[in-house]
Amino acid sequence: MALLLASAAGFTGSGRNECPFDAEMIEYYQDLLALFDVPFDEQRLRTGPNVGYTELAESVLAVDGLTVRRPDLVLLTYAIPDLHPFKAVSAHVNHLLGGGARSMAISEQGLQAPYTALQLADAYHRSGGCDSALVLVVEQTTLPYHDPLVQKTPLSESAVALALEAADAPQDRLMPTRPWAGPPAQLRQALSQRCAGSTLVVAGPWVKPEWVDGLADLYRCPTGTYCTSVWLALAEQHHHWSEQYATVLVCDMDPRTATTHVMALTCDPAASRGAPVQSRATVSEVLV
Repeated sequence: MALLLASAAGFTGSGRNECPFDAEMIEYYQDLLALFDVPFDEQRLRTGPNVGYTELAESVLAVDGLTVRRPDLVLLTYAIPDLHPFKAVSAHVNHLLGGGARSMAISEQGLQAPYTALQLADAYHRSGGCDSALVLVVEQTTLPYHDPLVQKTPLSESAVALALEAADAPQDRLMPTRPWAGPPAQLRQALSQRCAGSTLVVAGPWVKPEWVDGLADLYRCPTGTYCTSVWLALAEQHHHWSEQYATVLVCDMDPRTATTHVMALTCDPAASRGAPVQSRATVSEVLV
């Protein structure tokens, strides 16, 4: 048995809320940033979208076409801090979906966080801990300080939901190893070693063309996202891609660390033989 990507949805927000913070929370932010000698900028809170991760999670879960049964595991991932520092968003999502899951958030890893979450979900399933999992990838842009990545890109409010369910799959198609990560100079080689048969490379906005061009069919994600980039594309296109390719290689580079990341989504083996396939992708990791 393996975890399959059974359903997915993406959401990009365009609205804004009024700043929700009172004097006590403003003082909290001032004290926190002073510890790191980071200038506090209250105006960014007053004029920002002010859309936190609770709202983004609720919005993506409400997208038409997303099917999520009561999961055994809920993993929330993000690279930019939440607008509300004391919200337990993964626990809130668990409550919305019946309250029967183990839930946690993965942060402080940059855009690596979703790769880690999929690896954890797969490992937890293999250990017998879950038969279904929900991975959420969220991104917001209201911060009480200047962040060049957020403000100069610029980024936008976005969220992705990846619903995983257990199903039979050939075990030699699923590698229980860590996703590949390394310097940009090694990315092309890492991808080329795995571009066998019908393969699509999904490249995030931070991946340079010379690292991926000519290796296989290529889908380039637009700018304007950071942690959610390749996962928004996957949520929109996974049905189509699983019918066209045996393997989808999802890759991106974290502009903060200059580390590149790769994960393989191995589709039904029938895809490589031209036979009808289910519109699903099997969660797998690339061998180091």
